[in-house]
Amino acid sequence: MFRKSSKHLLFFIIAFVIGNYFLMYIIGSGPWKDLVTGDPSEHLAGLGGMIIFSGIFYFIFSWFREQVCTIVCPYGRLQGVLLDRNSIVISYDYKRGEPKGTFFKGEDRSKAGKGNCINCTQCVQVCPSGIDIRNGTQLECINCACCIDACNAMMDATSQPKGLIRYASEKMIAEGHKVKFNARTIAYSAVLVVLLGVFTYSLTARSPIEATILRAPGMLFQEPEPGKISNLYNIKLVNKTNQDLPVELRLLSHQGEIKIIGNDINVQKQTVGESVFFLILSSKDVISDKTKVRFGVYSDGKLIEEINSIFVGP
Repeated sequence: MFRKSSKHLLFFIIAFVIGNYFLMYIIGSGPWKDLVTGDPSEHLAGLGGMIIFSGIFYFIFSWFREQVCTIVCPYGRLQGVLLDRNSIVISYDYKRGEPKGTFFKGEDRSKAGKGNCINCTQCVQVCPSGIDIRNGTQLECINCACCIDACNAMMDATSQPKGLIRYASEKMIAEGHKVKFNARTIAYSAVLVVLLGVFTYSLTARSPIEATILRAPGMLFQEPEPGKISNLYNIKLVNKTNQDLPVELRLLSHQGEIKIIGNDINVQKQTVGESVFFLILSSKDVISDKTKVRFGVYSDGKLIEEINSIFVGP
């Protein structure tokens, strides 16, 4: 009873940790910290989400287990309709392995009419889905390759060649061919290289700050003094770097004045910062009821991003 209770307690602790990480991924680390350190009555929705995520993962660990792969995960169903005889998957070499037979030290298995498979069932015991790969590819298989490692270890122990279970296609095993590059493999490799290149470029070329500037909703223009017109704007800044960034706004399209309401803009690392400011233009520069203006977002004197917006006038 103690062992069973300890096991379920450990399952719940792991589920709780994973559930919190999952919630942090959705709402961000800052709001999550406020959630766990603040008054529970002020974060009922967040606490409810935490309990639900933890409960789902605990349910999977304690009872559902490999049935996730069998019933819930769509991968196995897709695998069944996308594979053919040329698809390279984790396969059992039945040409080498059959007929199965118990291993006896010093025995000549070929003379005894036995294949390389010693029927140790190690491949079944290590499989997280509980399948026997020797029966062929099955929808429960998650391609973790645990069976390959277990089988190779047994082949070493019995002084037989490795690779009884390996990555191969059904055609390769039936015809005794080795893995080789064909047109499909080359095409898939080329697509993968292109995708990795695009991903790498998007990471290295992205702007350290993502800024959005919008006019304050429901606000009309104002005339703070004769010959001057002002609009109120909201600015939202996402700092994607690991250091705090001081931000300066400049007007690039006109001669005007920007007045920040409150303190200067300084966005903390990996956070979102917001501020409000007035843009004041000379009335002679406002040539229509909607004048296009362009802002520059600077940090340490370096232009990071340019943003277009609208200035409303009479």
